[in-house]
Amino acid sequence: MYISFIFMGNTTLQTFELLDAFLNNKEVPVKEFYIAEYPKTKYYILKNGGTIDNANDVFQEAYFACWKKLSSGNFCPNNRTEIEAYLFTTAKNKWIDQTRAVGKRKTTTIDERLYQLEADETALNHESNEKEQQLNITLTAFENLGPACKELLTEFYFHKMSVREIAQKLNIEEASAKNKKYRCIQKLKELALEKSS
Repeated sequence: MYISFIFMGNTTLQTFELLDAFLNNKEVPVKEFYIAEYPKTKYYILKNGGTIDNANDVFQEAYFACWKKLSSGNFCPNNRTEIEAYLFTTAKNKWIDQTRAVGKRKTTTIDERLYQLEADETALNHESNEKEQQLNITLTAFENLGPACKELLTEFYFHKMSVREIAQKLNIEEASAKNKKYRCIQKLKELALEKSS
């Protein structure tokens, strides 16, 4: 009888039946209402960037909220259309809230990444400044080396000559050139440490 009244479109009786179904937990009419109203919410959510799962979750939450509101007596609709409108508006608002929350999380993530990039950049600048300072100290120490050490280290590090080639150029044994290079590097380190302290 209830279904035939729905198809006849008798709004007054339909509303009474639907409210009665909600208030008295009548499974069949409530289920029919659920099935009839779900497609609107699904269409809205899919159209606004959601998935079928989103639509299911949001509609169930909205439906439960609508049921609670009707059962508590806080919502007294005059007809079925008002219940439909309330249900759809609730679902729509829940979806808007969810998408805002996701947008806020994305913004937070972007802000965190920007903060991390700034922190990395600061660290890089600090590291770069330290390296520049160290280079200046080393160059000053190099200028204070004796001429023989300056020449040997220049040939080795800047002209990329091997120890053997340097030994031949200086007309000394290769082992002597190695020892001399070692002593020059040690002297350079000592001078650099003096400058940095």
